[in-house]
Amino acid sequence: MENNEVEYKQEINNDEDFKAEITAFLNTDIGGTIILGVDDDGNSVQFESESDKTAIFKEWEEKLANWVSDSFEPEVRHLIDIERNFFNITVSIQGGDNKPYRFKNKRKNSYDHIYIRSGSTKRRASTDEINRMIKKHDSNTFDSSVSKFQNLNFDYVKGIFRDLERSFDELSLNLKKTQNQKYNYAAYLLSEENENVIKLAVFDGIDVDSFRDKKEFYGSLPKQIDYLLETIDIHNNKQVTITKSSQRVELTSYPEIALRESIINAFVHRDYTLSSDIKVEIYDDRMTISSPGSIPDGLTVDDIKEGSNPKRNPVLIHALDKMQYIENYGSGIRRIFSSYKGFKEPKIIATENQFKIVLFNRNFVEEIDNHSDSIVQYLNMNGPSSRFEIQENLHLQKSYTLDLLKKLRDDNIINIEGSGRSTKYRLKEK
Repeated sequence: MENNEVEYKQEINNDEDFKAEITAFLNTDIGGTIILGVDDDGNSVQFESESDKTAIFKEWEEKLANWVSDSFEPEVRHLIDIERNFFNITVSIQGGDNKPYRFKNKRKNSYDHIYIRSGSTKRRASTDEINRMIKKHDSNTFDSSVSKFQNLNFDYVKGIFRDLERSFDELSLNLKKTQNQKYNYAAYLLSEENENVIKLAVFDGIDVDSFRDKKEFYGSLPKQIDYLLETIDIHNNKQVTITKSSQRVELTSYPEIALRESIINAFVHRDYTLSSDIKVEIYDDRMTISSPGSIPDGLTVDDIKEGSNPKRNPVLIHALDKMQYIENYGSGIRRIFSSYKGFKEPKIIATENQFKIVLFNRNFVEEIDNHSDSIVQYLNMNGPSSRFEIQENLHLQKSYTLDLLKKLRDDNIINIEGSGRSTKYRLKEK
């Protein structure tokens, strides 16, 4: 029987009307269910044949799946389940925490296509009702909302607490409000069932022409952080310098503090309602760490460089702090820049959908100078030579050799002779 939590639909005869029904349930606290393929009394609709029924059910299921992917805003994929059986299609909808929800369409203003439930029917939300939803949303966060995933395994996190000689307490970590209530999304992110992925790519040279290595990391966020940092450490080369006083000085390409803070920042401030992944890209001259989502709370790059500390996922931050993954919260960006004192400082790029930090390889400039000198010496001894001859004899990569040759041309040290395959590089007359 239809009520404030259940709606019967014989068919999808009007796309906008059906989307409005979904939107109305999304904007409730408890959600609801739409049963498709039944009449007003809950009886299955009759079709001319079983093959017709199968074809129509399949068409409806595909249409609904497409809507869930891209027809609503904010993101709703984690809130809607579609289940098809022999008798009907059940659309289970959770009340979302990012209210107000609307279905996408051409609109005259930002309040169009926002619906709510009124008893057993839907209706357009009033301006006052929308403003109340917005105000309530501002006090909620995604990671504190109830997760659709409840059968969770915390083995990796429990291991961390054992090593710290602390007890793993779901309530003190705020993973649920009471022992009898359900897990929130912060709990899901800390569990082995977490399906969010982080991607690492190592490129050969300073562009994306050639991959050297690619990896993906899965599971609990602390596990992803640990494994990612271990892998990055392999590529964090050390340069050894002997000073005039015979002291040995080691300089890693990237400061450990900058790496750790940048990676932690990407996880704790990520917008987990977006479907894209955290990405780390390592080039010869730099490393970029990109996280989905803009800077929270409307802050700017200058604000966070001055020490402002927005909290998009406070429950996750609290849990990682208890596991000692976070130190001196709010000082991370300043610690990153401080670790680069005396070198080319990091770069922050923030858009509406992405936050990216670029860390520069502290040893790269010196590496270029050394290899540039090697090319000059080679040309001085062997005369005009092709790019292939230079890279093969000096054991350099193609893209890197091209970068070095360009720098030498820009510095007015070499000339180019010929074109195409017959191109040669010659030292200029002193």
